[in-house]
This record gives sequence, C-alpha cells and structure tokens, in this order.
Amino acid sequence: MNIQLQSIGKMPAQPASNIKVGTVLIWNFGTKETVLDIVNETAKTLSVKIQSGSFIGVRKLNKNRLVCIVK
Repeated sequence: MNIQLQSIGKMPAQPASNIKVGTVLIWNFGTKETVLDIVNETAKTLSVKIQSGSFIGVRKLNKNRLVCIVK
C-alpha cells in the first residue's frame, strides 16, 4: 500500500499497529519522528511517545491508520 505525502509523493505505508520502539515515521514535508516509547495500547488505538528534533510529545493513532515507516 502507498500513501501520498505532501512535497514528497507516494511512499510505502503500513498500519500503525506495526509501530515499535525505535521506529522512525515520516510525515508531510519530510518531518521525521522517532518513537521513544509505547505509552498506551487499546484494542483500537496506540499512544506513542515521539521525538521530532528537540520536541518530545505523545501522538495517538488508530491502529488501522496507514503511516510511512522509514525503519
């Protein structure tokens, strides 16, 4: 499967349920986030602690949402 990222184009995508600690995600305009920890996991959602540059925060994703996983 592929997703369309702004200013990048089509990229291979995987469901967010495949995210693990150390995974690098890429978003529109090439923004990269590194997953530091899995904060909470339910049957449908995944909350992950992320770092993007000097920013550290939590992102909540549906497990079936397609995301671009770099590594």
